[in-house]
Amino acid sequence: MNKIVSRLGRGVALGAVMAFAGLGLAVTPANAAADTAVIAITKQPGNYFKVTIDVVIGMTEFQAQQLKNTGHPIVLRVWGEDKVSDNVLYGPDSFKAYDVTKRGIELHTYYYFKSGTTLNEDSGWFDDEVDDIYVGAHLLNPAGSTLRSVESNTVHGRF
Repeated sequence: MNKIVSRLGRGVALGAVMAFAGLGLAVTPANAAADTAVIAITKQPGNYFKVTIDVVIGMTEFQAQQLKNTGHPIVLRVWGEDKVSDNVLYGPDSFKAYDVTKRGIELHTYYYFKSGTTLNEDSGWFDDEVDDIYVGAHLLNPAGSTLRSVESNTVHGRF
């Protein structure tokens, strides 16, 4: 009899632990993504470069929709990476027409720049004219303060 009660008690305890763990997992959105930003630069006809930018700011779909409804913009800046200090090459550019998904807030955009202009951030004196380009994305509140930010990978080339 004691063995039956003991097994029953363990079963109830295990069930309670699993139910509690299940509730904890339900609070964390399964599809919310980590904050990411990706930049890709491709050569285009007519001596241009296309800069493609994809940003995900991870949160629940509900949170993302609330931020969009209350006018929270995403601001992008294209940066040139240098050894001493980085410089803004383009931006800020503000977006309120981003996508709300199960992963959170998503922004997919692109720019075209003429070769040898905006993206040509290094003179070549120290680094053989290799340009190092990345993007910074900031989710702002309506007053302009940064709530979240993410930086992309750096693309190296002669732009």
